[in-house]
Amino acid sequence: MLGVDFNYQFIDWQHDPTPDEEFHHLGTLTALVSSPNITVGLNDWWNFSIIQMLGNRYMTWGADTTSKHHRDEGSESNFTNAIGGYLGDTKVMVRYLLFNAGRGPGVRLFLGGGMAIPSENTLTSDPFFLNGTTIEEHRHFSMSEGVYKAIFETQFFIKRMKNPVFMGGTLTIEEPLKENEHGFQASRLIDLSITAFTKKLKPINGSLGGSLMIRNTTKAYWNGIVAPNSESSLLIPGAGILWNLKFATVMLNVQKPVFLKGSSSGTEASLNEKTNAWQISLSMRKILDYYIPWLYW
Repeated sequence: MLGVDFNYQFIDWQHDPTPDEEFHHLGTLTALVSSPNITVGLNDWWNFSIIQMLGNRYMTWGADTTSKHHRDEGSESNFTNAIGGYLGDTKVMVRYLLFNAGRGPGVRLFLGGGMAIPSENTLTSDPFFLNGTTIEEHRHFSMSEGVYKAIFETQFFIKRMKNPVFMGGTLTIEEPLKENEHGFQASRLIDLSITAFTKKLKPINGSLGGSLMIRNTTKAYWNGIVAPNSESSLLIPGAGILWNLKFATVMLNVQKPVFLKGSSSGTEASLNEKTNAWQISLSMRKILDYYIPWLYW
């Protein structure tokens, strides 16, 4: 199976003056990220996937003054504490189909695990200057966190004869394995996502769906010191449309992230940060009528 996910995220943010810059900070942060992927069925129970993240994050600076913390810039360029580029993490996953009801109604349960392999397009030093040194120009964002992570995943879905005909959820845990060469220890990420879809509706020639994601990150560290606001909790409701077209299965989804704890820019919570975020995703999947001969000798 071949697939690709496109995700566009827009965040309008602002926060109070910082101790070293006595003026209001505001701007936007946008991200356009694609994740081409391929899944190969090793047999009736096991499959293997490779997912590659590619894209760009871009910040605009809305204040009429110069700041060491923010400016108009994108993650594709190098900076004093960042290696720029378009390459994000590479994820390698293996999944086992524990329960499968086939084409008809019933339960599907996948168990999976794998690893996230970071790219070099990451931050190379602490953007918070937690060791007390003088604050210099720096960047807070990049395409990769630069950390190897172990991934655990489980998917549980039920197909029914009445609405919603398809519903279920996914639990994903990404556990950083060690501090990287630049002194950064990433957060543990936990995602719980619940999804449901209706039967095919003639007016739109597709199915309507709703989703709810709960995302939590634990504390991250720079050189053993807690990174400000790395601990966060988000509630992400969404709505979408699913089309089964001749060339592929296509899903369009709109989501509204709500920060219950933490912030988008990593600034101190005491700075009274305000954010307004939206994201749109487009996913396409194509099952190929092809098998790899040497897997079935």
